Amino acid sequence: MDKGLMTAGAVLLGVGAFLGILLMGLEMGRKSFPRELGFLHPTLAMAGLLMLVARFFITGGAHWLDIGLILLVLAAVAGLLLLVRGFGGGKMLRSVTLIHGGLGLAGLGFVLYEIAHRAS
Repeated sequence: MDKGLMTAGAVLLGVGAFLGILLMGLEMGRKSFPRELGFLHPTLAMAGLLMLVARFFITGGAHWLDIGLILLVLAAVAGLLLLVRGFGGGKMLRSVTLIHGGLGLAGLGFVLYEIAHRAS
């Protein structure tokens, strides 16, 4: 169960990250994006994050996973700021968008490193 939760969470986060990169490309290009994409990205990413948090509470911490979780939670906070701003009708702040994406990708990288490290 230990590796299964991490792997499932990483896959959901990876798909969410891919959709987030699409969203960021559309936002940076100042193009509108499909609303479905805007709802699917956070849904998949949060499902993956919740799986990783569940794994943390079930089996305890793992060094690289812990660092990844901290970065992913910070990315979720930045994403929440973007979400509130978007629902308020404001424009996305590019700096917050870049911070959100950078933290999320770094967190996913640490999780993937932990999965690879456990496999060997």
